[in-house]
Amino acid sequence: MYFFPSYVSYYKEDSAIYITSKLYQNKVRLTDPKIQAEFWNLVQGGGCPDLSTPLTQFLHEQELLLNQEELDQTLRQVFALLEGTLFVTILPTEGCNFRCPYCYQDHVPQSMDRHMLDQIEAYLAQETPRFRMVQLNWFGGEPTLCKDTVLEISAQLCELRDAYGFQFASSMTTNGFLLDTVSFLDYYKNGISHYQITLDGWNHDKTRPHVSGGGTLNVIIRNLLRLSALPREEFPFQITLRHNILAGDEDYSWYDYLYRLFGADDRFSLLVRPVGNWGGESVKSLDLLDGASDNALVNRHVDYIQGLGMRCENRQKGILSMACYASYPHSMVFRPDGLIEKCTVLMGHPKNRLGVLDPEWGVILDEEVNRLWSGGALKPECLGCSDLLSCLHMRCRAGLVTAGAEDVCGTARPAGQERVKPMEV
Repeated sequence: MYFFPSYVSYYKEDSAIYITSKLYQNKVRLTDPKIQAEFWNLVQGGGCPDLSTPLTQFLHEQELLLNQEELDQTLRQVFALLEGTLFVTILPTEGCNFRCPYCYQDHVPQSMDRHMLDQIEAYLAQETPRFRMVQLNWFGGEPTLCKDTVLEISAQLCELRDAYGFQFASSMTTNGFLLDTVSFLDYYKNGISHYQITLDGWNHDKTRPHVSGGGTLNVIIRNLLRLSALPREEFPFQITLRHNILAGDEDYSWYDYLYRLFGADDRFSLLVRPVGNWGGESVKSLDLLDGASDNALVNRHVDYIQGLGMRCENRQKGILSMACYASYPHSMVFRPDGLIEKCTVLMGHPKNRLGVLDPEWGVILDEEVNRLWSGGALKPECLGCSDLLSCLHMRCRAGLVTAGAEDVCGTARPAGQERVKPMEV
């Protein structure tokens, strides 16, 4: 029996039928009335027993119509991709030069010492050759405060990539204050091409002040404008500008401003997220969104951004786009105190402790903890979900791990907590 997998969708517009795949991002257009009638018969009948018509053969060639064996093969390929990926997040320091009121971190000014760096580098040299893909993410604290550390490990991985032939991608979550052109070019030369930088709208200087108490927006905008001036063909970087919103935030003129600055540069995109209560005391004084109002307000912001014609990351639906980095089977977060964890939000939680950098034995991992975060199998209802290959039952598992309530798709997260990635790529 051949059928339309759940990640294939269709809609009618201007007397044409469009069929799209979230997996391959391909789209076909049907205009002939007889072909359209056959398509609707396929939909209503749940598929067809064989590929006996030009339409069914064409849809099969486009991988929009397939049988169970072919779907199983696709899923095996995706899971093989996961098994072949090493997802490493490094916090070179937990210190920060900003003091954002919604930040959940204590910003202890501790950075990795020489011995820790040697242990991490030895581990990467030993492990990376057996993977097909290595994803390195820089997080903090503020990683640009430790530029030498970032460049050293990044350069090592570039050398390992050249020696062993694995794919290598590197990203950084930074506040952008120290991301001047010279530093950016140093990072870019060592493989860091994707960034997430938060700009909090017209209230940015209040919600993301410098540790000195001064504003930070003008410095970041100046840095970004200089990066935008770099030749696109030579520097095809990607920068996601994140905007954290609070309840009642309906001033969309901020997006008009960003569009004037970066709308013509497709290397820049926007991401809208509600401020969440991820811990700490100062966030309690903020007017946070909750429940249905959360999604409704975010959607209004996204609609406005897309109406401007600027790329928005909120509605990206590619393969694994909804999966949390902590759910990858080979993912880990190295902290500057020597702890190795899975999630960058639940730092310090006992069930988040994946391992340690042991002074004598190097990297020691607890596979039982890893299974708590990465051991989720597909549920029967997953096969009928349109987000099957975007999610793979790998959304945020923090609530499940800490015994919280399950959400609608069977994964779990604590109340008010979003899925947080070091960098969304």
